[in-house]
Amino acid sequence: MTSNMEYTEEEKRRILLEARYLYTEAELCQKWNLTRYRVKQWKKAANYAYLIGTVREMVIVALHNGANSIPAIIGTVDYLNHAVYTEAEIETLLNGLREEGIAQEQAGVWSYNRAYSKDDTSFIF
Repeated sequence: MTSNMEYTEEEKRRILLEARYLYTEAELCQKWNLTRYRVKQWKKAANYAYLIGTVREMVIVALHNGANSIPAIIGTVDYLNHAVYTEAEIETLLNGLREEGIAQEQAGVWSYNRAYSKDDTSFIF
């Protein structure tokens, strides 16, 4: 991808969420071949200080960062947005993510499916 590539507003939001939860600014710029100036512009336009992910996106962050049980995922989501979800709510989200190909589960152990994002070279969310 080139830094001249045009991104939709949703793609910009997804990239900014990667900046918020998963990458340093330098790593993000390298992944997407962006300049820091462009990222700064996007942050300003998106009111980045108040940009937070949905609970679905935070579950993806939890999985991506290695949380592999429902209690661990609940703890990560609570840390990220200071809200505690029930096991049933998280399990419903996980099942949806599994259907999308984002999450995997084996014998009660959940994980992020890195093939979904081509080993993080494409969109994670």
